[in-house]
This record gives sequence, structure tokens and C-alpha cells, in this order.
Amino acid sequence: MEFGVQRVIGVAQEPSEVTDATAKENYVVLFVSKGGCSMRINKQITEIEEYCLVLIPRGIKIEANPDESRPFLIIYFSESFFARTAVDTAFLRNFKSFNTNEYNYHVLRVPMEYATYYEFVGMQLKLSKQNYNLAIYRDLAHNIVKQIVLLAAIYAEDRQSDELVGQSEDIKLVRRFQELVEQYVKKEKRVAFYAEELNIATKKLTNLTKEVLGATPKELITEELLRVSKKLISESSLSIKQIAWELGYADVNNFSTFFLKETALTPTEYRKRLLG
Repeated sequence: MEFGVQRVIGVAQEPSEVTDATAKENYVVLFVSKGGCSMRINKQITEIEEYCLVLIPRGIKIEANPDESRPFLIIYFSESFFARTAVDTAFLRNFKSFNTNEYNYHVLRVPMEYATYYEFVGMQLKLSKQNYNLAIYRDLAHNIVKQIVLLAAIYAEDRQSDELVGQSEDIKLVRRFQELVEQYVKKEKRVAFYAEELNIATKKLTNLTKEVLGATPKELITEELLRVSKKLISESSLSIKQIAWELGYADVNNFSTFFLKETALTPTEYRKRLLG
């Protein structure tokens, strides 16, 4: 599963559940409420104060403390779960609190009023996990996890670097580009259109996206177009021809050619695979 949530209480916790949470591909957030808690991080017992979020990058080993009786929430998720758009991907990859080169873990204090939010998060994420086969619960889980990570960004203690929440001018421009792509990709697939909207040269836009995201504007446009295409094919009842029109293709064959090039499947083959 791409995400999970567990209420951890020391020795009472199933070891396998913590092991699942700390799989190498997962980001981990500990949500610590009243009373604080302790756990093993990289084999060392670590005491966490009450009303904190603890952000743990991928690959860091954590274990329940068998002598601990205070509960806390452990929330874990993969990049594929969090990053539904290129904007999400850029945020996650540029968030220093999840960077192993910066932290083994990062503790962030939050107001004590979040104690009630703690209970809400635990209940709703568990409900989403139980009903993960339904799209509405997958969306609920994604929105709550994203909200928690954004909350962490707001309360991040290291505010000296703008990159922590991606606020340098260059990153702002790249994020604005990504937002525009999400908004207009069904109608506009030309890099020049987005450069004009941002009032910068096409070459500068290319240099910015390559520096910040390691991809060209054209590659990012293609990535978003493919994401939207897959979503329409998998979640809508529209015919392939109708989906092509929805995405701005006058000729369904042009859409099929694009999709085949990017996935090695035609839209029809892709839909059939999803249906089993």
C-alpha cells in the first residue's frame, strides 16, 4: 500500500507494522500529541516532546521503544502516493526536512490546539486505509497527508533557507509554470505559450526547469498531459475519441500515437488492462 497509519504504543505494537512504515521507499511523519513519546531512531532511544511533528526521510531506521507506554501516530507514504502532480513532486524533493543530507529526523513544534486534529487525522486515515479501493477515500487520504506535510512546512524551524518551502524566485517561477500547465495543458501544449504567460523567454524557462526539476518544460508538459490522460481513461466513462477531444486533439489517432509513445500501450489497451 502507498500509505498507512498506525497508533504506536511501545511493546504493544506489532513489529511488522513499524517495519512496513519504514520501508526504504516511504517518508514517515510521527504525530506526537499530549505527553510526548519516545522511540528508537537509528538504534538510539529518542525522546520527543509533546505537540510535535517528527519528519523522517526515506531510509532512516525507526523502531518502537518496548518500554514506552505513551501512544503516538506514525504516518507513512511513498512519493508516488504524495506526488499526484509535478508541483507535488517538486515540493517533496525540495523539502529539506525530508532530505537525508540535511536530517536523520526533524522535530517541529506545533500549537497544542492540534491535539484535536491529531484524533481527527488518526480516525480519517484509518477509515481511508480500510476503504482504499474506493477513489473518494484515496483522495481523502492524499489530502490529509498533504495537509500534514504542508503543516510541517509552515512550522518548520529552519527558516533561514527559502528552499525549505521552495520560495526562491526561481522556484516560484517554476512552480507557477507547473500550475499553469495543470490549468491549461488540455488546450495548450506549446512551451512558448507558458513562457509568454510568465513573461520570460523560452530559453530562460528551459534553464529554470532543468535546474530546479532536472527536466525541460516540454518533458513536464508531457508528464502532466500523460497523467491527465491516464486519469480520464481509468476514471471516466468517456470513449477514447471523447477523451482525445477533451485533451485538445482533433484527431483521435494523434492522441493514440502520443499515448503509445509514452506508455507502449494504446489508450484502449491501457483501459483493458485496468479492467483486468
